[in-house]
Parts: sequence; structure tokens; C-alpha cells
Amino acid sequence: MSKKILIMAGGTGGHIFPALAIAKELTDRGVVVEWLGGINAMESRLVPEHGYKFYGVYSSGLRGKNLLTVLKAFFLLSFGFVQTIAVFIKSRPNRVIGMGGYASGIGGLISKIFFIPLFIHEQNTIPGTTNALLSKLAFKCFQAFENTFPERIKAITTGNPILFNPILKNKPKSIKNLLVLGGSLGAKKINQTIPNIKTPLSIWHQTGESHLEEVKALYANTMHSEVKIEAFIENMAEAYAWADLVVSRAGAMTISELIASNSLAVLIPFPYAIDNHQKVNAEILSNNQAGILLEETKLHSDAIDKEIQLLSEEKLYEMSRRLEMLRVSNPEKLIADQLLH
Repeated sequence: MSKKILIMAGGTGGHIFPALAIAKELTDRGVVVEWLGGINAMESRLVPEHGYKFYGVYSSGLRGKNLLTVLKAFFLLSFGFVQTIAVFIKSRPNRVIGMGGYASGIGGLISKIFFIPLFIHEQNTIPGTTNALLSKLAFKCFQAFENTFPERIKAITTGNPILFNPILKNKPKSIKNLLVLGGSLGAKKINQTIPNIKTPLSIWHQTGESHLEEVKALYANTMHSEVKIEAFIENMAEAYAWADLVVSRAGAMTISELIASNSLAVLIPFPYAIDNHQKVNAEILSNNQAGILLEETKLHSDAIDKEIQLLSEEKLYEMSRRLEMLRVSNPEKLIADQLLH
């Protein structure tokens, strides 16, 4: 059994948080976990806070950049390549798993140079640039959702690991509690729309730090029975368990959390996401009649009111049933089993 595994993940919470769930599972099984990521990126703070040894290297994206930025990126990537070789020599991992992000790409290439088995996990419905390239080199590929990778890759569908344990809840018979999630940075259009809905509800609204005061002012004269407004929700398990309906963006981890917690949602994809991947994410639920997709161009308070009014007890039951069919139990355990096989 492999005793040391190097996790390569960074850049966004969508890469980092599922990797932290995998790291916890591996650590619980007695594995030494170390981490490779960007030197000044989000992971450089989060990973040490969770108790894992962190190696920071220089990295940079290339996609959609101007010439000067691309030249700078190539310089940083070249330096990062040398740094990553040094990390592999020092760490000497038995296996490595890449979750996406530019440091993951460099590390994936170097794992092949050192003949260390490479595993990758893709969180989105459309593979990121790094994982799309590494899928051709990997020993095994994991995908959160079916058909993310071409059939020839023979990827294993595992779902997305999440950091909290979902709380079991009954299927809603009507919509009384509305949870609003704009993401950690907030979603301005969602934040401005929801306070104006006419359906009287109890609302728990995550605004993001920069929108907190504005949203509080918008709710000041509304008729909702109870409103709780926070910049960031610490206990997501409690929030999902409380909610009869969620309104949110359609990031891959949000989709996975909705499935894991059996939470029905109106999904408003971020329209400027690369490859429009949030819309593709949302379609996982809407195409299975397990969620509602609402384009941002159609987002207004009347549209939300209408969607809520259409949710009869029968429709809520059927949507919940279909959502349950999409669940994959314990993704982090499935991935750890494969890494340690």
C-alpha cells in the first residue's frame, strides 16, 4: 500500500476543497499526505491550516492572455518546473493525484518523468485544460459526472468529495425556507433580485463580503417572515438541511453539494464562465428533472416567484426522488480505495 501521496491542487476552491476531503480520508487511513500548489495562491493558506505539508511553486495560466502576459507566464512556469522537480526529489511520493490548476499540470508531467503513478480527478462536467491534457498520461482518471472524459479514457465516475457530512432531511411538501447562495464572492444579480420576490418566505441569504450591506438594505422593507443575511455561511450542512429550496450559481461543487444533501435548487449559471461550464453543470440536474435551470438573462423576481408557485407537493416529491438517483456515496472513499489499491 502506498504510504505517501502528493496531492496537486490549487487556484480555486473548486479544486482545493474536494482535495481536502480526499486528504482527510487518506490521513484517516494512515497515509502521509503532502501538497503541491501555487506559492501565493489560496491553497498556500488553506492547506497548512488543515495540517498538511505544503510545497509552493510558481505557476501561471496561459489561456486567454495577451502576449506580454504569456511571456511572463512561460518564465514563471519554467521556474516552477524546476521547483517542482525539487519537490518530487524531496517528497518522494509513492503516488500523486492532480485535481486541476496550473501547479497540478507541471506536477503531472514530472510524475511521468519520475515514473510515479499519476491519478487525476475532474470536478466539472467539462474538463479543465490541465486535466484534459493529463488525462492522456494518467494511470487512472476520476470524473465527478458521467461522460466528462471521452469513453476511451475509461474514467471512473466518483462524484465530488465534499468537506461536510450532509444531514438527512425529509422531502419538502411546500417551499417555506429559501437558501440563497451567491458563492463566497457573491453574485450581484442574484443578490439584487431575491429580496424583491413577493412570495413570503423564511430566507437565509449568503451575500459574499462585498455585497453584505447592500443586501441588508434591500431586505429592509420586505414582507418575508424571517431573514438571515450573512457574508459567508460556515455550517453548510445545517443550511442545506434547513432549506426547502436553494437559489444559487452552478459551480461543480455546488451541484455536488445539492446532490449529496438532496436539496432542490433553482440554478442561475454564471454566464461568463469558461466554456459556459456552469450551464453544462446545471443541466446535470435540469435534464434529469432534478433541478431548475434559469438563465441570468431571465432572472428577475417575478421569474423566481413563478418557479416557486409551480412547485406543487407532487413535483417536489418527484424532483427529490430524481435527485436521489444521482447520488454517489462517499466519493472520497472510492478515490482513496483506488489510490491505495
